[in-house]
Amino acid sequence: MRAKFLHLADVHLDTPFQIRTKDMRMFLRQAIREAFQRAVDLAISHKVHAVLIAGDLFDNETLSFATEKFMVEQMKRLYEAQIPVFYAPGNHDPVGVMYRRSLIEWPDNVKVFNAKKPETCPIHDREGQLVAWITGAGHESPREKDNIVKDFPHARDNAIPHIGLAHVWVTGASGEGQHDRYAPCTLEDVVDKGYTYWALGHIHSRVHLVEKPLVIYPGNLVGRHHGEEGSKGAYLVEIDGPGEVKAKFYPVAPVRWITFNVDNLSQAINLSQLQQRMYEALIQQLESQEQVEETQNIIARVVLEGPCPLYSQLCFHRAQEYHQEENIQILEEYLYDSLGFRYVEVVTDGLTRPVVPQSYKGQPHVLGTALDIIEEARKDPQVLLKLKPDILAGCPAGNTDDIIAYLNELLEGLDYEVAIRMMEEMI
Repeated sequence: MRAKFLHLADVHLDTPFQIRTKDMRMFLRQAIREAFQRAVDLAISHKVHAVLIAGDLFDNETLSFATEKFMVEQMKRLYEAQIPVFYAPGNHDPVGVMYRRSLIEWPDNVKVFNAKKPETCPIHDREGQLVAWITGAGHESPREKDNIVKDFPHARDNAIPHIGLAHVWVTGASGEGQHDRYAPCTLEDVVDKGYTYWALGHIHSRVHLVEKPLVIYPGNLVGRHHGEEGSKGAYLVEIDGPGEVKAKFYPVAPVRWITFNVDNLSQAINLSQLQQRMYEALIQQLESQEQVEETQNIIARVVLEGPCPLYSQLCFHRAQEYHQEENIQILEEYLYDSLGFRYVEVVTDGLTRPVVPQSYKGQPHVLGTALDIIEEARKDPQVLLKLKPDILAGCPAGNTDDIIAYLNELLEGLDYEVAIRMMEEMI
């Protein structure tokens, strides 16, 4: 008997986005709704036997009335298509009476696992035949500390597939370090139940923990920042028998977060050359990811790295703070106009001054001599003390060792400062 279902998790409807503009925050909020609607479309078009939601469907404290209405409407679409929904709440949408989820009036096709004590339900096809069993459990608080999986019953019948549904933190899972240890369990806790498939949530990366039984984190439905890059979506799962499982990933997110790294900027001595180098580097990376035709769906972060003659125009200096902000904005506007990104942010923290002090040390000129003195002072505390002025501003009172430590702190980056100032006309 074939069982077919859609597995999604960590939708985070109405999540609060930390991004500069209100327009982008509204766009991203709508993008999650669109992704959820696409997932419902996918379930209906493939005539699945059930939709499985492994927690964090929404963010409890920020859920708006409009989004609640939208969410219930999508569940009603599934009801009209005769598709049941099995929903195991997570830490962001817990089931306790004091939380928002308990007040939502769901259509009759939605089964919410309202306790951390597991419950087992049948899944039927449209003719009423049993195609699978599903066991699920939900978080009762935003900080569930108990291992809710250990109490799941073992599979009932080898002839009928058994599915586990939970929002849990599995020890050793890829990406576990980026998430809180809520409802922690081990891989053995999961595998030993004898289930055919585990529909998990909580980790925002796509992860296949085990192939037999198939244990999957689908990741979140839409990336929320640059730590959640790549394709985002849901899994369409087909079970032909207890041991025959196929899971296919379907991207449904209408937007992607991508970080681009741009280096080799040592020859970019003016705005035009810098823009050209950025454009070429981004086009090359877009082509490698087959994203050239879909730039309007990309939220881009462009990280400039390495030596650059325009360092002082792009990197923070209090005296030129506003000019540098304007310069970066010009680059962002250029990439927005030339490549059509939905949003672009240029990051200059990785840039360095174009001068390499080591190449001038030991040379027969003033700069070489100055750098040699700095290097000697680093190695010999007595030289450092001889160079110390009589009045040393900011030096804490203390013994000689304290003074030497303070002077060594002042030497940090001094070779770059000396080199750049002495070669300013050349740059």
